[in-house]
Amino acid sequence: MDNLIVKNLRGFEIKFKTKPGVFSKNNLDLGSQILIEHLKVSDKILIADLGCGSGVIGFVAAKLNPKGHVHLLDVNLRFVKLAKTNANLNKLNNVEVYLSDLFSAVETRTYNLILSNPPQHLGNEFLEESAKECFKHLKVSGEVWWVVQKHLKSFVERLFNNVFKNCEVLYQGQDYALLKAKRS
Repeated sequence: MDNLIVKNLRGFEIKFKTKPGVFSKNNLDLGSQILIEHLKVSDKILIADLGCGSGVIGFVAAKLNPKGHVHLLDVNLRFVKLAKTNANLNKLNNVEVYLSDLFSAVETRTYNLILSNPPQHLGNEFLEESAKECFKHLKVSGEVWWVVQKHLKSFVERLFNNVFKNCEVLYQGQDYALLKAKRS
């Protein structure tokens, strides 16, 4: 059974359906909320929401970037179908949803901004691969923003410093940290 959630996020009403088997099916998870609350987006840019799930992070980015474009990428077909449904529910014309293993569906496309609440249960090797792929798919001066559980903060800081040669902690809370790196 689908579950319809309506949230006011950054001044925009965002509607999204969830269903059993989908991450955080009863509400917006705390990590995504933190990323959304701190998100700074310029207009007229290309953004990727990597591991988009139901699409909420990407939808807020699309609302903050009305003359730009957002690609929602997820490896899970169930999430991709749900994100497409939710994009239509929110009448977002500047969003495209792709079934994609990391960036496989968009090949050599590069982004101004990559946002992610990465699936941390897949382990450190997956996070390393994701960071390297984010680097490849960022434009020069592009940024990657990840929200991670607090226990992974030090690992992701080291990872970003290794891959991007920089890392900034934008938020440190009791349970989550928000980190940013820039491609120079």
